[in-house]
Amino acid sequence: MVWAVTANRLLDGGVVYLRADRSWTSAVSDAWSAESQKDTEARLEWARTQEHEVCDPYALDVAREGECLVPRSARERIRAEGPGPTLARLGYETQTGSRRRAG
Repeated sequence: MVWAVTANRLLDGGVVYLRADRSWTSAVSDAWSAESQKDTEARLEWARTQEHEVCDPYALDVAREGECLVPRSARERIRAEGPGPTLARLGYETQTGSRRRAG
């Protein structure tokens, strides 16, 4: 398994991911990742001390697709991409805001 650390930014509630340099980014592709649970726990513990910047950090299960990190769960993909791409993959129209089944 591959893990990253995610949280929500206090300033605006935006989704952020921990980078290798311990800064925060809104791009999951720029996130630090590890295959070791021990390394992940250490980063997560550090993230929990950043209460002035983020809230509720947690470990996120990701997959490597080439050079990119992609969240494995639908919930986390929606957090990373917004709902449009996920709804499109599921066959729902998103251009007009309609949620009816395409096709």
